[in-house]
Amino acid sequence: MIHSIKSNNKNFKPVIFHNGFNVILASRNHNNENEEKRTRNGAGKTTLIEIIHFCLGAKVDSNSVFKNDNLKGWSFKLELDIDDVVYTIERFTDNPNKLYIAPYSNSSCFDCKYDKIKKQYYVSPNSFNKVMLKEFYGISTDDNFQDCIPSFRELISYTIRRNIDGYRKAFEYYPKQKASSVQICNSYFLNLSMNYAGQFQKIKERKKGIEDYKKAAKTGVIGDFSLNIGELSTEVITRQKDVDSLKKQLDKFQVHPQYEEISKEVNSLTDEIHTLTNTLVLREQLLERYEKNYEQEKPELPIEEIKQIYDEAGVLFKDSIIVPLSEVIEFHKSLVENREEYLRNEISYLHKEIFEIKSKIESLSNRRSEKMLILKTHGALAEYILIQDRYAESKQLLEDAKKRLESAEYIEDSKSRLKIENQELLLKSRQDYNERMRVREKAVSLFKSNTEYLYPESGTLTIDLKETGYSFGVEIKNARSQGVNYMKVFCYDIVLTELGHDREQYPDFLIHDSTIFDGVDERQVARALMLAQQKSIDLGIQYICLLNSDMIPYQEFDDEFKLQFDNSVVLQISDDQENGGLLGIRF
Repeated sequence: MIHSIKSNNKNFKPVIFHNGFNVILASRNHNNENEEKRTRNGAGKTTLIEIIHFCLGAKVDSNSVFKNDNLKGWSFKLELDIDDVVYTIERFTDNPNKLYIAPYSNSSCFDCKYDKIKKQYYVSPNSFNKVMLKEFYGISTDDNFQDCIPSFRELISYTIRRNIDGYRKAFEYYPKQKASSVQICNSYFLNLSMNYAGQFQKIKERKKGIEDYKKAAKTGVIGDFSLNIGELSTEVITRQKDVDSLKKQLDKFQVHPQYEEISKEVNSLTDEIHTLTNTLVLREQLLERYEKNYEQEKPELPIEEIKQIYDEAGVLFKDSIIVPLSEVIEFHKSLVENREEYLRNEISYLHKEIFEIKSKIESLSNRRSEKMLILKTHGALAEYILIQDRYAESKQLLEDAKKRLESAEYIEDSKSRLKIENQELLLKSRQDYNERMRVREKAVSLFKSNTEYLYPESGTLTIDLKETGYSFGVEIKNARSQGVNYMKVFCYDIVLTELGHDREQYPDFLIHDSTIFDGVDERQVARALMLAQQKSIDLGIQYICLLNSDMIPYQEFDDEFKLQFDNSVVLQISDDQENGGLLGIRF
């Protein structure tokens, strides 16, 4: 049980609990002009729930009330029974990473370290939570199937529900709680197999992973490719051929160290040959013209023609032309001979030049042929590297295609395997489920009895086993309001407490905030409080409820319970004054 909640700050109002039924009563002044301006700590009911969780190793995030500057330097102390020993757990807002445990002499179950400054022994929240899982719920973190084991923080959140969200659904303590957590936690509470519950969730998550992957591939989120096995097989075959072809090229490729120089030399030889060829053409054309001119040359001029010319000249020039005919003939003969000599010399020179040009062209062509043969049988290093790059890229594309094909095949195979695994698991879990029938019947019977106490017609608790795992449900006939939904949670929590009472290790307390009674009919509120009080007596447990004074249905209490209720009030707090709340300060 929880014995007390205290603080190192004198403004805090300590809470001392007793066995059985406990009430913390908060008075609200609706006539106060500043009512709408009241801040989150108000009277402090919700803060008290947070303090208990704080002392029980809850995570402290940036939005936590314990990060508020007004609580700087504060510590809170929770006194409770752990394994029949009364411990005090103290945690400071300035250093929430340490939970101080006292008395240390009895804390052998905790792996404590010593704080020389505070002269106290402490444990980390993680270590504390592992120990508490064992001490409160009998679950060891050394057990097999680690991923099928709930945490202490998950389980305690059903015993001490937090905020409005914690009371919305019976099987959840938080709207965004993982489905695996819901399955495993409630399997534990209802004495079902946590191992099977965990395995069902694993299969479910794997199925979801496959579907998510297929959707991502289809929408292009993880790349533009298909998961069609036929298309991928064709792609693999095509890319394999590309890789093989490039591999053959590389195997046959011979790199010549002077490839670039030889290539340049071939180009230079080609240019030189082209120049010589052009020159040769010009020389041959000139030779042809000279030879033709040479053939047309006439060494002698007919005398009759000369006389005729001179006769005509004598007529035209009269006595001005007096050169003897023999001199003219000699001059003409000399002129023709000189021209013939010139043509013979030029023709001879051209023949020689043409021969030399042809010889040089032949020599250069032979050299170029030798170089071209080298280029034909060898390659450049740059070309070889280029082929290597193409080969590497093709290999990578091939590997990618193979992986995608493997993924597609794995997905199809996995879907089949998961169906088989699911059916095998269903057979095993069904046998286990049937063997636990008495436990289920007890839970169903307890919920029926609890709801009958509150309503004219009993409610139903269903615990089923489907292909996706355990299925849980609670229902109260004609229940549509949120108030009735809260009573479903109330009755279920009472059932869990009753089932836990049969265990060797289970918290012997249950805490409900006033939220669980919001919108509930006064008669049902009264009946619920009386049921909680009766269960605390029958089971020997501690029930703690935090109520607003204006929601107490005194007129629905019988005389005996009125007295019991009043005697059960362990603390009264108020939002009417600055120091009337739990913390004694307002911020």
